[in-house]
Amino acid sequence: MKNRKGLTLVDFTVVFVVVVFVLLLAIPLLTRGHRRLPRRLVCGTNLKGLGTAMNTYAFDYDDKFPVIGGVDAPWTKKLGWRYDNAGANYYPVGEQEHVGRTITASWYLLVREADVDPKSFICNGEGADEEMFESSENQDLVDLWDFGETPYERVSYAMQMPFGEYPATGASTASMAIAGDMSPWFKDGDMVWPGTINGGPQLITVDDKTTHKLGNSVHHKGEGQNVLYGDGHVEWTKTSNAGVENDNIYTYWSATQNPTEQDMQGGSNPVDRNKGTDSKSATDSFLAI
Repeated sequence: MKNRKGLTLVDFTVVFVVVVFVLLLAIPLLTRGHRRLPRRLVCGTNLKGLGTAMNTYAFDYDDKFPVIGGVDAPWTKKLGWRYDNAGANYYPVGEQEHVGRTITASWYLLVREADVDPKSFICNGEGADEEMFESSENQDLVDLWDFGETPYERVSYAMQMPFGEYPATGASTASMAIAGDMSPWFKDGDMVWPGTINGGPQLITVDDKTTHKLGNSVHHKGEGQNVLYGDGHVEWTKTSNAGVENDNIYTYWSATQNPTEQDMQGGSNPVDRNKGTDSKSATDSFLAI
């Protein structure tokens, strides 16, 4: 009977090389996943903090969430007055009562009224400091009205349309999406058109699950988004049909009377800033910027 031989030096070397090769392939994949997870958590934590600030604001303002004022003023990409105009007056008969107002300025009310750090509005917390405000008068942050000359570059979160018929309030349904990671239908403050068949954003087709992720926020490589709900909790959702009865949180319903699943989960994407670009029901989330 022959004696069994152990591993030879050559055998050991081959095994060692194979193990090292496998590790070299695996480590980048593992670290990449770990990098994405903390970013997702940071974005979710910031959003949770904004939700707390919104409820604090609502407590002081009759259950209303922050919305920059104006009398029948249009929804615009940039404010109709300089963000550092400390004397701006958008109340009736005020000089700015009819000029453009922005959703970013509505967010900014949390800086003015609830002592929220501007960095909290940036998903990764970078690039947001007092130097981003190029005010010639070196005013205090609470005297400003928006996040600088290009506010859409310094806000990572979309808010339930505050200027329409169905703004979110402190009394909104618990499962109502009131804010979330930036909508895929906005880039640099402008609205974008649906992408190609294999690219986003796209309207969800309810019966075609391959389209469901193409309606996600672009912040996390299209893998999903953090969503703030009416009861104050933040949840990571893998698709954008994450609102009341699977409502798509980034579009508005395609029909108001007896809407179908497709009307709610697919909906209509925003194409301009007119009054028709709005939620169609108190349970129709439409997160915008």
